[in-house]
Amino acid sequence: LEDWAMDVCYHLAACCYGGNNMDQERIFALHEFIDGEARNWFRCHVLHTNRDKQDWTFKEVLIELYNCFVNTATMQEAQEAFRTAVYDAQTGVQTFYEELIGHAQNMAMYPDEFTIRETFLDGIPAEMRRMLIRDDNLSPEVNTVTKFLAYAIMPVQQCTTISAALTAHKDIVNL
Repeated sequence: LEDWAMDVCYHLAACCYGGNNMDQERIFALHEFIDGEARNWFRCHVLHTNRDKQDWTFKEVLIELYNCFVNTATMQEAQEAFRTAVYDAQTGVQTFYEELIGHAQNMAMYPDEFTIRETFLDGIPAEMRRMLIRDDNLSPEVNTVTKFLAYAIMPVQQCTTISAALTAHKDIVNL
């Protein structure tokens, strides 16, 4: 929506529809930038002679279009994306966590710590989850998701450090 709104505003400015006295012209021009249900809503609520609200501003129309058509869909999509996020071994556990948090931030109601932790633990590979709980003595009832993340990242960091050390000192390793 942000890109769409910027494109509309740039186009209207280029057509000399800027300024406070051009609100009605911007509203009428907006009709050309929307389609489907949004266009039907626009015709019924903004243009129709028997509409409830008589005096719309361009800003009010944009906000209402967002509230009616983008906000709800985006939040539902974010909730579904949060619920169905999948761990990818190629990108790793940090990326999986960041993806979950990104989706959570777009949800209508930010999930509580328990839900985030549960979704994170359910989404990581079973062997990783077992190691975190059994070997690292972490508990889903006690520890935060960031603690689980920190422990999950540790083996990767250790492997990277060992690999870098071996590469730097390969003359010693090859002896």
